[in-house]
Amino acid sequence: MKILFSILINAAILYAITYLLGENASGSIQAGIILWCDDCSYTSIEALKTYAIWGIILWIINTTIRPILKILSLPLFFLLFGLASFLVNGVVLYLFTFIINDLLIIPWVWYIVNGTINFIIAVAIFTVLNTLYSLLFFKK
Repeated sequence: MKILFSILINAAILYAITYLLGENASGSIQAGIILWCDDCSYTSIEALKTYAIWGIILWIINTTIRPILKILSLPLFFLLFGLASFLVNGVVLYLFTFIINDLLIIPWVWYIVNGTINFIIAVAIFTVLNTLYSLLFFKK
């Protein structure tokens, strides 16, 4: 049950990032993150299935690669007063986009982050939401 909840939270975090950095036609703001699938309106069944698949992939990255990155960045964590977690989340988000776009090559699904500034904003949102998730649900 904990795994399913983690997958759903990861999918919700990706949805929030895409929603916050998505295209805003009324403000004529270009998309910072582009979600491309057959029917990618925010409430379509196709988009929800895509977010569920992405939640599984992000859960796999968070349970396998992220702990290794945290251990490797431990000296930086003390040196930079905790900002290394921002770097770890940046690597996780970059690996996620690499796996989705280049490694799996699913023809009907792309996740593209446009520009460095949008990537930094996406990592900041990812870090804040991931920290809140960890604090609220994994108290010991």
